This record gives sequence, structure tokens and C-alpha cells, in this order.
Amino acid sequence: MKYNLNIREVTYSLSGALDLVGIDDTLHGKRVAYMAAQLAKELNFDKDIVDDLIFIGMLHDCGVSSTDVHTHLVTELDWNNSQVHSIRGFELLKATNIYKKYALYVQYHHTHWKDLPDNLTPLEKDISNIIYLVDRVDALNAQMKDGGIKTISEIQMILKKYSDDMFSSKLVEAFLSLSSRDSFWFYLESEALEGYFLDWIEKIEEESFDFWDLKEISLMFAAVVDAKSEFTSEHSIGVSSLARYLAELFNLNEQSCEIIELAGLLHDLGKLRVEDSILNKTSALSAEERIKMNRHGFDSYVILRRIKGFKNIAYLASLHHETLDAKGYPYNLKESEIPFEARIIAIADIFQALIQDRPYREGLTINESFDVLYNMAKEGKVDLQIMEMLKNNLEECYKKATVKYSLFNTK
Repeated sequence: MKYNLNIREVTYSLSGALDLVGIDDTLHGKRVAYMAAQLAKELNFDKDIVDDLIFIGMLHDCGVSSTDVHTHLVTELDWNNSQVHSIRGFELLKATNIYKKYALYVQYHHTHWKDLPDNLTPLEKDISNIIYLVDRVDALNAQMKDGGIKTISEIQMILKKYSDDMFSSKLVEAFLSLSSRDSFWFYLESEALEGYFLDWIEKIEEESFDFWDLKEISLMFAAVVDAKSEFTSEHSIGVSSLARYLAELFNLNEQSCEIIELAGLLHDLGKLRVEDSILNKTSALSAEERIKMNRHGFDSYVILRRIKGFKNIAYLASLHHETLDAKGYPYNLKESEIPFEARIIAIADIFQALIQDRPYREGLTINESFDVLYNMAKEGKVDLQIMEMLKNNLEECYKKATVKYSLFNTK
């Protein structure tokens, strides 16, 4: 089916997932996008390039899933492994038709100006270096709040120090002029930043997209989430695949099947906000750690609900840890309040997680996994009707839950 969406709104909203990796500082991508756009305007770039820089700014860190990597990015001006996430981001964007035009710039957004390859055009070099410059400005600005860099003038001095080395002298000069205005820095505050992008979003109309367009974007963000831990590799894809299969077994209509598939891919977006140490912990979580973990379904909802037309997807994605005995999270819903589609996703999520290795246990066999879930059904936690369907199609369900396809090999 067709979906009418504003791609600016979709990108703005989903970029919130990438920014969650910052844990307590969740506006990095949007600040980079704003600063890049303003710097391009300062240089009198065409409007289309300004718009492209906003998209690139929001997506530039799609190769970052780890909170440890993010710490390097905001505490060090430059570091040896900075290219790893740039290349990963390039690969993700290149494989996503709607965003592939931005892949090149993400690939080089941590490359020094003097090291940019000669086969890039002057404009490609400028765009790549704009993202690098403002990305590093935001990192330095974050250090200001932590008592490191003390003043805006110090940021300007650092940029001048690395002019024609890390950064183009032309871009540095333009940034020095731009950053001399108080309003430039005021716009980095959350309320002003949100208003800036809402105006940007409202300037275009909704477009019609095919299901595959949305699936491709969802696969990209699923890949970002699943890369957060070696123990969650391909988890979202497996959940989505199994949930779609179960929906089809129950003869749900095509729209419902598509929504379930997309919700399955996006259900764990909120996990990007969970520290690596919690996800990879080999022992029981503390009460504080459990609270941080238990909010990830709600954070997924907060991100997805901002997209007009995604309301149902957002809600279903947030319910994958609800149980029929009203002891699930984050809403503690009663059985009558949990939609059938959400029950399917919940069972798909549990089954896929059980067969995967986890930090605290090895993956279970197909029969062991089924037994755990079936006991949950008998205890009134998950839907027994869905479990019977899974039982009658167990081998195929296992294949769906362990599917190996990804964004890079589905075409």
C-alpha cells in the first residue's frame, strides 16, 4: 500500500533515535544539522544544498550505536578510530535509496580537509568538511558544559589553529563570522532548535511512498539498533520477520501485516539510550539499571509518534514487553487493552531473544524456547492462541526468527 509522509518529518523524528546514544544529551544530530545549514547560508550556498546539509547533519552519526564510541566523539577533538563509524554510516546510507545521496558526505565527515581525496569535487569537499567542522564545534561546546573548553572564543581559536589542516580556511572564516552572533548559539537550545526544524518541515508537502521505501528506512535503523551489542545482531530483523509470518498465518489484511512488520523492525529504537554496560551485563541488573532498560519501549514510542501516519506503528512498537497479566512494561496494560497485533510482536520478540545468545546465557534450542513461551502462555502472560499457531508451524517460525537477510542483501 501507499503511505503519505513528509520525508523531512520522518528523518527529523528518526534522527532522535540516533541522538539517544548521547544518553543525557539527545540533540547532537539536530545541532549539527542546524549549524551546517547556517554555515551554508553564510557561504551563500543554494537552498537545495542547505536542505541536503540538514539531512546529512541529522544522519551523519548513523554509524554510531555504542555509548562508548559516542563518549570518544564528544570528549576528543580527533581520535584514531573515528573513521570506523563514518564508513559504517556510509554503508548504511548507500544501501537506502532515499538517503543514498548523502552517503559520500557521511563517509568523509571525520576526514581532515588536507586529506580529502582528489577525486571529490570542490563542492563535495566543502559539504563533507562543513559537517566535520560543525560536528567538532558541537563536541567542543559539550566540553564547555563539562568544565573543559571555557568560552566560545576558545572554540574559535581552536578552529583557527587547525585551519587548512583539519578544516578549510574558507569554512573557518565563514564560521568565525557566523558564530560572532549571539543568536547563533541561542538556537542550539532545545526549544529554539525544535521551532527551527518545525518551520523547515512545514515547508514541503507530504509525498506518497511505497511500503518498500519505509521498510528500507526501517531496516537501516534496525541495523543501527542491532549493532549496539554483539548479542542483539539481527534481533530486530528476526522479530519483524517472525511477526509478519504469524500475522499472515492469522490472515490479517495486508495493511496490518505491513504495520506489524515495520513495528517489529523499529520496536527497539529506544535501546539506543541504554548504556552498553547494561546491555552487555552478565549478571542481574540493579533496580536503577532495570528502570533504564524498561523505558526503551516508551522511548521508541516517543520517537515514532512524531511521524504523522505512524501512530499505530509507534503504539504497537512500544507494547512488546506488555503481558496479559498486567505485569508488563512500560504501561502495565490489562489483557483487554493489548491489541492482537501487539501480542504477536511480543511473542516474536521473546522467541527471537530466547534463541539468541545473551551475555548471561547461551541461546536456547527451538524446543527449549518454545517450552519457555508456552509456559508463559499457560501462566496468562502471552496469548495462548498465538502460541498454538506457533506450535503448529514451529520449524518455519524458527526459520523466520533466524533469518539472515539485511538491508544489504534484500534487493
